[in-house]
Amino acid sequence: MQRWIAVGLWLVSTSAGAQAAGAYAKRGDEVVAQVRERFYDAKKGVEWARSHQGYGAAAKSEEDFERLTNEALADLKASHTAYYPRESQGFVALSSIFRPFLKLKEVEYVSMGVDVVERPEGFFVRHVFPGGPADTAGLKRGDRIVSVEGKPFHPVRSLKDRTGKPTQVTVERAKGARPLTVTVTPRRVDPKAEWLEVQEKSSRILERGGKRVAYQYVYSCAGSEHQEALAEYILGKGQEADALVVDLRDGWGGCNVDFLNLFNTRLPVLTSVARDGKQVVSVGSWVKPVVLLVNGGSRSGKELVAFAMKQREMAKLVGERTAGAALAGTPLRLSNGDLFYLAVMDVTIDGTRLEGVGVTPDVEVPEALPYAAGKDPQLEKALEVAAAAKPPPGPAEGLK
Repeated sequence: MQRWIAVGLWLVSTSAGAQAAGAYAKRGDEVVAQVRERFYDAKKGVEWARSHQGYGAAAKSEEDFERLTNEALADLKASHTAYYPRESQGFVALSSIFRPFLKLKEVEYVSMGVDVVERPEGFFVRHVFPGGPADTAGLKRGDRIVSVEGKPFHPVRSLKDRTGKPTQVTVERAKGARPLTVTVTPRRVDPKAEWLEVQEKSSRILERGGKRVAYQYVYSCAGSEHQEALAEYILGKGQEADALVVDLRDGWGGCNVDFLNLFNTRLPVLTSVARDGKQVVSVGSWVKPVVLLVNGGSRSGKELVAFAMKQREMAKLVGERTAGAALAGTPLRLSNGDLFYLAVMDVTIDGTRLEGVGVTPDVEVPEALPYAAGKDPQLEKALEVAAAAKPPPGPAEGLK
């Protein structure tokens, strides 16, 4: 009797395994078909599809399929091309950015208000969102997240059921130091709404070298609301400053080339004079020194803007070479609901192709992220360069 039970269990297990393998094979075939039919380089797409046909059948788990798929896609050597399972940061972000295109009613995720990056040593806090749960709890740039509620950290799964619940987050602030635990209360939020809030709350004016420097962090440029928020700040409160730093590091691209109009010094200056002789000077763009802060996470539309402003001497670039990720991609929903992001068009700017090349900053500053204890040498250098810069030439030159 025991023998027959064992054989029966083996048959069930084998059957389930075969079904899973078949599902991975089918999903892999979907990826192959999309590359063959839609990849921006038609010849390369066909060749890749031929050599990778059937790759999905080798997967034994969801994690295995994700790894095999992204390893295969890496052979295309193209940006805007990756597989994002549902429990990934990329899936959440792309779903929010392309919500109308994907016909989604709403997109929300559980956030503790940080941008994290995975390094060989683990996950590090790259940006703490101003006013967010992590900021309130005291997390700092450079903290290594060790665990959440005593379990290894995952950017999505660790917070899945923690909305509104005080959550124990253990971090290592200095390498080799004893970890410390803080209490964070995650919130449920739409990513795009969170990014816009981050942008608005990051705005501040800082003193450097006797000058006042305005600052704003543009985490995402995907959508006109982000450009409008920057315009509102630099043409309003930001006018009290002598120079400006726009932080384009990391996050998501999406900037359109009309972004440059915010810094067009050739626009006319309007002066209104009242009966009492009081004058009000109005400008339609920022006409003072500009520094763009960039790094290897500045990608897509952010790179195009950085390149164009550098070429036209509209801004100084500080930081590190940008990502060299300048193709145009589209999200494709697979049969199981996961997203496949695929490059479908090549892009050049002023005849220059940035894909695989990126944009070199005028002033290079290493990132120095792990165990930074809140310090940000790239930002400090950007503020210094902005404070020392001379106003760009144009009809508004000399305005105060």
